[in-house]
Amino acid sequence: MENIFFEKELPLTDLEKLGLYRDGSLILERENLDALLSGRRTDLITLNELQSDGFRIERLDAKLSLDRTPEGKTTIQLHPIYKEAQKHPLLIDAEADQLELGTLSNVQKTYHTPEGKKKSWVIEYDPETKEFISYDPDKIKVPEKVNGETLSDIQKELYRNGGLVQLSDGTLLQHRASERKGILSDRAALVLSVLLDGGLSYLVVRGLRNILNNPNPQKDEYSEAYNHVRRDMEKQQIENMPPNPNVQLQDNNRKSQQNRGYGRATSR
Repeated sequence: MENIFFEKELPLTDLEKLGLYRDGSLILERENLDALLSGRRTDLITLNELQSDGFRIERLDAKLSLDRTPEGKTTIQLHPIYKEAQKHPLLIDAEADQLELGTLSNVQKTYHTPEGKKKSWVIEYDPETKEFISYDPDKIKVPEKVNGETLSDIQKELYRNGGLVQLSDGTLLQHRASERKGILSDRAALVLSVLLDGGLSYLVVRGLRNILNNPNPQKDEYSEAYNHVRRDMEKQQIENMPPNPNVQLQDNNRKSQQNRGYGRATSR
């Protein structure tokens, strides 16, 4: 929901070697680029004709993410599909097995650093790459509202730690680090209200995947709460528009952007 990398920081030389930057243009879907800039992983991407240190790989399916070195340099990380699940040092075998089987969505682990500080990690399993993923819950940007409903402190804590959050109308949502959009829901679209740059911004997120192990198909995204927030959002966009003969064209462009998956309107 909030970028922790800037597009100008992208390691273009590395992306070019992967065949994802050519003739001054990125060859990435917008949503995969958004995932990278937000510190998340992309969907599986097919990379062809890779060459490195004398080795040639004809084809490789992998997810990508960005990392930052202690010196501040941005690097690209490859997450290929492993033949077997990769072990995680904080997990016991029973926890790892349950994550692999999908009977657990995540496991929270707390330990003490060499400096004596208490630290927590949430660990998930990505069945697409057969890899365990851990994240720091304190670094998760939590929405202030979802579909216009203000989240309580308890709901926010649940969200940070990958727990299942339920809204008053029954809508379910869950943070998921291995997801390109970083969130799962039993509805295919949500309107999130997040604090950005000191103000409250609307973010329309479409194409969400269903909650893990949900036996029911996703509900209609157009719930009463969702529609109400969308109407308020569109009204606010119109009110904030300066007088301009090209207003209709600008409005159509905004709708086009929203239909690609994300839409934003700021409220100060």
